[in-house]
Amino acid sequence: MDFVTRHILLRDRRDWLGARSGLEVDRTGALTLARVPGPADGKTIEISVVYPYPREMSGIALGPCDAVFVADTAHNRVLYVDPLCKSEAWLGAAGAPGSAPGQFDTPRGLAFTLDALLVADSGNARVQHLALPALEANRVFTGWAYPISIAVDTKSRVLIVDAASKRLRRIESDGTADPAFDAAILASGKLAAPIGVAVAHDDRVLVSDTSGNQVFVFDASGVFLFSLDGPGGWLPGALAALDRRAYAADAATGRIYVFEDALRQGVVPGYRGPVAAMAVAESGDLYVKPGLDALYFHLVADNAYVDHGELVAGPFDAGETRDWERAWIDATVPTGTQCTVEVAQKPVAAPPPLANEWRTLMAHDVLLTVLDTTLVTGGRRFIWLRVRFASEVATVSPRVTQVRAATAAENYLDYLPSTYGRNDERADGGEGFLRRMLKLLRGEIAQEEEWLDDMPRVADPQFLPAPALPWLAQWLAFELPQIASEDERRKLIARAVALFARRGTPQSIAEFVELHTGVRPTILEAFEERRIWLLGESSRLDFDTRMPPLDPLGMVVPDIAPAECCEQPPSTSTCPCDPVAADAPQRACNTGPIGRAIVGESGPLAAYQIGLPLFSEEAYRFCVFVDGYRAQQPETFAEIRRIVDREKPAHTDYRVALLAAELRVGLQARVGIDAILGGDPPGFHLAAQLGVETRLNAFDDAARIGDALLGDALTLT
Repeated sequence: MDFVTRHILLRDRRDWLGARSGLEVDRTGALTLARVPGPADGKTIEISVVYPYPREMSGIALGPCDAVFVADTAHNRVLYVDPLCKSEAWLGAAGAPGSAPGQFDTPRGLAFTLDALLVADSGNARVQHLALPALEANRVFTGWAYPISIAVDTKSRVLIVDAASKRLRRIESDGTADPAFDAAILASGKLAAPIGVAVAHDDRVLVSDTSGNQVFVFDASGVFLFSLDGPGGWLPGALAALDRRAYAADAATGRIYVFEDALRQGVVPGYRGPVAAMAVAESGDLYVKPGLDALYFHLVADNAYVDHGELVAGPFDAGETRDWERAWIDATVPTGTQCTVEVAQKPVAAPPPLANEWRTLMAHDVLLTVLDTTLVTGGRRFIWLRVRFASEVATVSPRVTQVRAATAAENYLDYLPSTYGRNDERADGGEGFLRRMLKLLRGEIAQEEEWLDDMPRVADPQFLPAPALPWLAQWLAFELPQIASEDERRKLIARAVALFARRGTPQSIAEFVELHTGVRPTILEAFEERRIWLLGESSRLDFDTRMPPLDPLGMVVPDIAPAECCEQPPSTSTCPCDPVAADAPQRACNTGPIGRAIVGESGPLAAYQIGLPLFSEEAYRFCVFVDGYRAQQPETFAEIRRIVDREKPAHTDYRVALLAAELRVGLQARVGIDAILGGDPPGFHLAAQLGVETRLNAFDDAARIGDALLGDALTLT
């Protein structure tokens, strides 16, 4: 073979060639159907109505601490839902409309600023400003005829759709008009009957219009940018947006369409029915309000896939007088899903293929020469590739890791005796059976060669599939924390070597405990608490001075008594050894005092042990301080001990100290280590009957039991 095989790969790490819709790149760089919100239980929510349904606007907004506010338009009130405390409350009086501050007449659009809830009080022709935290009506924005939709941008500017005047206007957070923006919207000439409004990234403004049945996108200054590419015949109404993703409800079909920038990605498969309002949380959860009452549905982020998507790339040039020989993909196709590959081959790069020029591959690895045998050499110089994804199950998706094409490669027939080649020619000049079979064999062998070439990627945690992460961690002798998310596990494997570099240090032990339990302990080494008596600098016993348990020099035996003393006559009273002398010691002569030696507890020290008693009790010991409230569960405490046992140096010993909210001088008073300030102490409860088992001293000014005062910290029960 006198020419080089040319390859085209659509994927380079996390980057893919071509245009795609309804698809996204997952954490490993593979292509899947785009994830969208879906019901938590996976069951589709479907509301039976006659389509198209009338487009009526209501409101739903998300507040601090996951709070949800729902406009009960039909009953002139607003529902407040606190999911953390599992409680509900109503704003405004139910039933008849009210015009007083905090009362509503047909409330519709809702939105949140940094410090208030805004309510489009349509029947009262105003927008009410309910200040946090008490949600008191402290301000009213007037000058509207019938406000129905509200949105707030990142600068707290308020966008309001007025259905009566058929205009979109913007005001500052204090109610000041924004005439420049309003004039730009009018100058665009796009809005004839606006109904819904939302704010996307860069403060782009999305507006649905019932006159042209389109969704228009304007920049932050009001200049028209583009329209969202909805399906033919759709009737857009309620809108919601977060960053680059937008949702638009279609009154014609009851579907909610998903857009990324200007591209339509598909529909939310978990819901079909009317939509009067939508809101998106920072987490990506979608809240859908179907009607004018207080009913709403919560769709969990990334809990479903769109039903179809496709990737189109090309043209790719094989070279002059060359053809593309093979095309194949690496894909995983679960039950209930489909992944088909289509190719279009032409001798020229333009125009793009027509619908009838696409050919569907019979398998995921196909020799292109069998698709169309009528083309002469050079007739397949340019190729387009199209991969179509589909799923009948909202919770699963095909997964494609690579799409490839290649020109002719080496022919295995050249390695066989020439007679095989002479007898493998067809009458029409096409390739014979053996030649095609050898090409297929080459494809199988090439897959193994490609797998070996991809070994560096297999060892890279960024691209490895999630189920294989524990396998890769085992190669590094690294235990993955059970509480870590998939992204966190990938990052931990990537920095495992760096973590091991300082293993066994106090900082490393504390970090590993935090990785596995979520609790960051404080580690104090015992030598830091060592107190040595330094004359003239410290001398307060047990505060900054401690006596060593043994003499730092080891056992000390004094010299014996002088020999000349015992050589004197016994009658001489000056000899201390004389038993007759009145002050003579009661011991035998020629024996000295034992000194500081304690039998069984002390002895001589080797030269290298001199001074050891000064630090032997503190050496190789440390204490692990943990907030007691964070390790109340026995499993957490056991896990802390397990991780410390695993990470500490083998020659060390430790203890775990659970700290309560106290500050006691001398016991628990080291700021940043074990001193914790708590709230008011609980009342003192005495389980005794007053006058029967307990009597109060009449001579005291106040009844006391210990340090507890009756009526203050002392409660009799």
